[in-house]
Amino acid sequence: MVTVLDVLKSEVKKTKCMAVAAKMACQFSEDGKYFAQITSEGKVKIWNTQTNAFEQEFTPDYHLTSSCTCLHFMSLNATSKLGSPRKKKRRESINETNTHIVFGTSSGRLLIYSLLKGDVDCIIDSATSQHINCLSSNKNEYIYSGTDNNVLVWNFYKKNLSSKWPTGNDKVVAILAIPDSDRLLTASKCIKLWSINSQEVIKTYTGHSSLITLLHYIHPVRSTSDAYVISGSKGDRLLSCWNLNEEIDGKNAIASFLMEDIVNHLSVNVAQDGSTHIAATVRSGVVHVYQYTLNGKCSKPIKPKTTVQIVADSQQNGTVSPIHIAAATYRDAETLCICYGTSITQIFEDVKVSAYKKLQCLLRENVLKPNVSKENQISKLRTPVVGNDVHYLSSQSSTISTKRKNDGQQEVPMEKRLENLMVNESDSNEKVPRANNFAKLLIQGLHSKDKSILQTVLLKKDEQLIKNTIKRLPIDVIPPLFEELTKLIQGKTLSRRIGLMWVKNLILINTSLLMTNPNLSTIFGDILRTIEAGLALQAPRNQLMGRLELLVSQINNISKQESQDYEPALVFNDKVSSDSDNDEMEFEEHSSSENEWEEQSSGEEDPDNVKMNETDDQNESDEAMSS
Repeated sequence: MVTVLDVLKSEVKKTKCMAVAAKMACQFSEDGKYFAQITSEGKVKIWNTQTNAFEQEFTPDYHLTSSCTCLHFMSLNATSKLGSPRKKKRRESINETNTHIVFGTSSGRLLIYSLLKGDVDCIIDSATSQHINCLSSNKNEYIYSGTDNNVLVWNFYKKNLSSKWPTGNDKVVAILAIPDSDRLLTASKCIKLWSINSQEVIKTYTGHSSLITLLHYIHPVRSTSDAYVISGSKGDRLLSCWNLNEEIDGKNAIASFLMEDIVNHLSVNVAQDGSTHIAATVRSGVVHVYQYTLNGKCSKPIKPKTTVQIVADSQQNGTVSPIHIAAATYRDAETLCICYGTSITQIFEDVKVSAYKKLQCLLRENVLKPNVSKENQISKLRTPVVGNDVHYLSSQSSTISTKRKNDGQQEVPMEKRLENLMVNESDSNEKVPRANNFAKLLIQGLHSKDKSILQTVLLKKDEQLIKNTIKRLPIDVIPPLFEELTKLIQGKTLSRRIGLMWVKNLILINTSLLMTNPNLSTIFGDILRTIEAGLALQAPRNQLMGRLELLVSQINNISKQESQDYEPALVFNDKVSSDSDNDEMEFEEHSSSENEWEEQSSGEEDPDNVKMNETDDQNESDEAMSS
């Protein structure tokens, strides 16, 4: 059963993925004059790289539910008619250029934004609601976009969806339309070369071990057979170069370029002598510059000629802190336009790249630190200016008391302060407040599956406490609560009784909710089977209890009869034995002490004792004869 918490978690995860993708989306225009970036808030910011000025900011409608995922610059012909700009200043800054930016959204729509108007020119809907991952264009007429399993072809002038075809099970995350041809490249982990007219795969390249995020076309100097494409993925520290010649059967990369981190932005410039200059901006915020002539296969990875890094000097402790470079593009073969700073403050600077330095470190001011000079700082302390011609008339200033005046407020004595700090005994004798429900604790135990918390709450015998707890429970915790109550009912007598009390109150309070639940039979299945099994044993258990009660009652009656005292039916009294006993008792009364007894026994025998002994012997002999 899908709960509200699972839905919220999936939406948060989707939002985070969109935010990360939008944060990575940035691009320079084809002439390098403009730079556009999609921030993590869903806003689009546009800068002029030549004047280093922030031009425009655009927030699409429904940017929270249907955010922009990718962008692509396009330039229209001069014959296209567009509306007049809103402001004259904006017209002067853009210089009447017909530059457009195409945005792909997560809902399957294309937004065509006009820099001249400063607003969305039109919106094209694909009616598929598929997430657009990447964009590319060719001849300024068709726009190609990649979705999860399809390639969508849009007509820029007719403002509609021209065609689409499936790409199989591979998710299209990068796309590139090859200029001046009917060929198209799509990439997931592998790279496929398509024919746009026949919509069939012509060639497949091995690609990377992770999803490919960048495809960049390298224009040939001599013939189209020398055309190459360079690719970068989100999990590899290598840039791979592929030959686009269809006559060559090779599916592997002809060259690899080694980096220190994952690539974020790529720029390529081909010189007149045929050498290829590549500037790769990586995630760590530096730019690797490569210079290589593509001619045949290279067995070893190519290392960068130089690395460009920007740092800020800290005057306090003498250390330097790196400044992140977001992107870089070539002005010419030796000049790079570098964009560094933050999404709020972007700075563009043209840098001459030196191929003779392994590391080119540029020292710049920290863009995050406000630039406030000491001269312009405002201080609240003012020192009076005193000249040498000042004469002091008296020394009354020395007699001024520095004691603080009492403004009429009476000072609280120390005794009152101590009384306020003492704990009131009457407050300590008050009863500790008791909670009338354990709803929050039960929710925490159901989410964490903590047995100690669940036992603490579910083994409560107070029925009113159980009712208050159930009334405050949200809807999404009722199914897991039934699972825990099923385990409780399957236990021993005490836990079974408490579990049935919970189930009874839970059904009474949430009857309407349970009746509308389609999974009602699944929820109550285990509980009903446990109750039916208990009812099947009810009759034998009652018979056994009846027999045990009969046995216990009989045992109690027998024990009571044995404990009663009865009078004897016949009593026999032996006179001889009774007389001897009386004589002994009388003799003991006449004997005064043990000492006298010892003295008498040590002396002569008493004639009475002798007679008594003889009498006893005669009686014993008579009894023996009679027997």
